[in-house]
Amino acid sequence: MTRLLRSIKPHRDLLAAFILVLFAFYAGTNVFSPVRFDQEKIEVFVDGGQIRVCGLYHYRNRFPLPVTFSLGLPFPVDSLHAVPSAYSVMEVASDGSPIGEIATRNYHGGVVFRLFFLPSREKWIRIDYVQDVAAANGRYILLTTRAWKQPLTHGEYVLHLGTGTELASSNYALQKSSNDRQFSYSFTRESFFPAKDWQFSWKPTLHLVASERDPR
Repeated sequence: MTRLLRSIKPHRDLLAAFILVLFAFYAGTNVFSPVRFDQEKIEVFVDGGQIRVCGLYHYRNRFPLPVTFSLGLPFPVDSLHAVPSAYSVMEVASDGSPIGEIATRNYHGGVVFRLFFLPSREKWIRIDYVQDVAAANGRYILLTTRAWKQPLTHGEYVLHLGTGTELASSNYALQKSSNDRQFSYSFTRESFFPAKDWQFSWKPTLHLVASERDPR
């Protein structure tokens, strides 16, 4: 009997470890997570000393059980780029139509929210924020993608500049968007595992500067 009890104990330890792993899934700790982040479409609008970001993010639960999952909002903040004055998180359909707002909360100085996934289901999440800037440049954080340990299947990034401004620089090569002849630039990547954030800057258009100097 003693030998039998000794042989059962290691199996109990394995079972306890398995239960702890399942609890990690359900508690939303992101440890050994079955959730995959695999697509994003980002639009950045620059106008009047503000940057407005609208991001669509695709997540997929690869686990045949329901899962809760916690995520944070990383904002590119420094002395010239203020903490966003407004932000929102919403679940949307694949066509972008709204499904429902997702509550956020402050946690250790950051903004976090939690998603619930049914077994083997996916979600599109829309995140919007508005940021005041004191410089003619901005940054969109891409390096957080590397924490997922896998590249994005697809990434699409668009920069819209307001009237009277033009592109000055971008550390990713941009193309003028075909649907906007003057002020939109974009780049697209497949199997994207970014090695750097997207940094961009803008400047007044030359014809506007000339018109201000010469009222004729």
